[in-house]
Amino acid sequence: MLLRANQGRRPQITFTSDFHELVEGDLIAGPCVLRYDPLRLVSAETYPHDHHVSAHVRFHPNLGSWDGVMTLPAGVPLAVLADPAGQGFMLETVFTIPNGCQELEAWFSCTHDDGTVHWDSKMGRNYWLRFPLKDLEIRRAANVKKTGTGHDALELEIGSAAAIERVDVRWRFTHPSGVPRKTTTLAAHSDRNGRKIWNTPPGGIPIAEGATVVFDVVYTIGGHQFTDDNQGNWYLVENDRK
Repeated sequence: MLLRANQGRRPQITFTSDFHELVEGDLIAGPCVLRYDPLRLVSAETYPHDHHVSAHVRFHPNLGSWDGVMTLPAGVPLAVLADPAGQGFMLETVFTIPNGCQELEAWFSCTHDDGTVHWDSKMGRNYWLRFPLKDLEIRRAANVKKTGTGHDALELEIGSAAAIERVDVRWRFTHPSGVPRKTTTLAAHSDRNGRKIWNTPPGGIPIAEGATVVFDVVYTIGGHQFTDDNQGNWYLVENDRK
């Protein structure tokens, strides 16, 4: 079983200035930290007035919504404190995830001094957020020795919620560096508990002997794509080359 980062920890969602949405922790009902870089909506200048960023979150399926205001104080030197990875100045608040929530929908707005409203809503489609720790179970990820073939095989098995429509694995070698990653679509069947099991093709994916492989998972549900990259750590394939 591969180690999965932040399993069992309280949830946190970060919206960075380079327009990435980072979901950390587990889907646990209760408080969820929301961090937002105001540079997604305002320019990196020192403003003479406060700016109020409004956050809007819907809880699916049909569990209501939450709205909150995050104030950008006057005079904050955003140009100096900015960090595209979310390690600089961030607006922060907390909202409550209700019991039974499976998915979050979020968007943001900011009304400026002249009455102009700017939106951060993915061009009106809004941001859809899920927690891979809840959706996926990495059951097997092994580098298997194939005697007499001149290569090894990458074998993967991933369990998922029944509603997941597609699972793609993006994998790459750790050495040499610079080799483009490859994508393999996994095949699904249902288990006796109503979940889905996703596997690599029969015989696995041929890879170089002794290669070290890391991967992440892209999955689709309700027409939206989500990524499980082990919360920024990727997954390291275990060696099973006996």
